[in-house]
Amino acid sequence: MADQALDAKDIELILEDQMGLTKDVPIIAHVRYRSIGPVRGEQAAVVAALLAAADTVVMPAFTYQTQVIPQVGPPDNDIEYGTGDERNAKAQIFRSDMPVHPDCGSVAETLRKDAETLRSTHPILSFVAQGPRAREVLASQTRSNPLGPIAWLEQKNGAVLLIGLDHRDNVALHLAAQRAGRKTYVRWAITPDDIEELPNMPGPSDGFNQIWTELLGVTRMAQIGMARAQLVPLKEMLPYAEQRMREDVSFMMPTSL
Repeated sequence: MADQALDAKDIELILEDQMGLTKDVPIIAHVRYRSIGPVRGEQAAVVAALLAAADTVVMPAFTYQTQVIPQVGPPDNDIEYGTGDERNAKAQIFRSDMPVHPDCGSVAETLRKDAETLRSTHPILSFVAQGPRAREVLASQTRSNPLGPIAWLEQKNGAVLLIGLDHRDNVALHLAAQRAGRKTYVRWAITPDDIEELPNMPGPSDGFNQIWTELLGVTRMAQIGMARAQLVPLKEMLPYAEQRMREDVSFMMPTSL
């Protein structure tokens, strides 16, 4: 298996030569490392390849472990108030060096730990970024606008990169959902100074992969090891997804709802 292992340069060349990623394109990347197979240099090699191929690399660094459930709150908020005693007792205070939640993956955690990486300060939905425009993209996020970095990437002709994952993990689609009028929620998180109330939190993404076949015309695909990789330009994806959700209120909704 060692002879079949990819290295950082192999991955970089796939991104550039097969997927058309260029150094002027900032990306938001979602990577399921174990889907790729053996990689010489492990997660750090994947991070190195992303940074070599793209302008600026952004990844979710979410920290759901900071969330608490209050006793009372606004109605129709997809929370059973007063049921969080056990969870609240385990909640952690947000800090800038807090590890990402396991749902974000080990590649995002590897990027977070790199000395040159910057991180935004949202106590649940922070992002990490590295590259020439990292500070600029992260500055676009506020407490009331957690998806600001996605809109920034769209304006700068950025793209979403999925490796070993499908659109259920595509955070950018939450912005299309919000623009289409889908409901957002209020959540609460522990910070060093307070328990913060955080508005405009996105809803479930279980139904997001319904859009996959409809995006094939603008999606560049390749195989990275054993993982399927998809690169989708945000300026193509977001308006289309918003339009489809406006036309069909059930589109991309969880099938269980």
